[in-house]
Amino acid sequence: MKIMTDKEYRINLILYIISLIIMGSNGIVASFIHLSSLEIILMRTIIGSAVMITVSILHKEKFSCLHDRHDALFLLLSGLTLGGGWIFLFEAYRSIGVSISTLLYYLGPIIAMLVSPIFFEEKLTKVKVIGAIIVFFGIILLNGNISGDMTKAYGIFCGFMAGVFYAVTVLLNKKVRYASGMENTTCQLVASFFLVFIFLMCREGIHIKISGTEWIPVLWIGLLNTGLSCFFYYSTITKLPMSTVAILSYLDPVSAVILSAIILKESLNFVQVIGVILVIAGAAFSQLYPIFQSIRLGRRRKL
Repeated sequence: MKIMTDKEYRINLILYIISLIIMGSNGIVASFIHLSSLEIILMRTIIGSAVMITVSILHKEKFSCLHDRHDALFLLLSGLTLGGGWIFLFEAYRSIGVSISTLLYYLGPIIAMLVSPIFFEEKLTKVKVIGAIIVFFGIILLNGNISGDMTKAYGIFCGFMAGVFYAVTVLLNKKVRYASGMENTTCQLVASFFLVFIFLMCREGIHIKISGTEWIPVLWIGLLNTGLSCFFYYSTITKLPMSTVAILSYLDPVSAVILSAIILKESLNFVQVIGVILVIAGAAFSQLYPIFQSIRLGRRRKL
């Protein structure tokens, strides 16, 4: 991994957090769109792809990654796993509901973090592990309806596979060497679009009807929640430590719960509030503890 300055690290960290907060509003925006889950995914990917292609042309992006077999391969694979993960996730939503599906989906960052020492030269410190454990228990409390019908094996399988695809997508992105954030995002969204398009055509055909009032949330979820958020996300995860990416990714479901409570007036029960606190505390602990330790050591040396 290329060594960054403290300023570059902070900028990438802020952009990554912004992307997670934007992604956390996906469910809210989608609630105003009366299309099937797969149709929403298709619209997301086609609008996001069109935007990124247009911006790339205006920016005169050379897409040098297409001439590098290594980067081209990993961008294609990560784009396919991105689309595949979305397909599995929305299949799980329909079968076992959002709560259990979300819990299974967000096993992905934990899986990625645990296997990252095998594929990357990143140390898995005790602080990161403790932070991950705290965050994971927070997610369990956040998804308090996990006592649902656990006999639905197909939905559980889809939710788990969504998490696996999530982990694989992050790991594949870490293998990209030279592609810029714009190249990365554009290639992945285009690959995801073709995967979802083919899947939808083979499964039920494409019969999308969007009313006049629905175009605003459709464009919103395509432009902001897909194009911009994916650009920030994939521009930063290749530059941040895997453990940081894994743990802070849980700000996505936290922001989803908070925004739902504010905008959709969905109330939070006591257990879910504790879950939100644990997620934020675990993420903050994993990031801030090493800083406090270095400051403390610096003071001791001065003394």
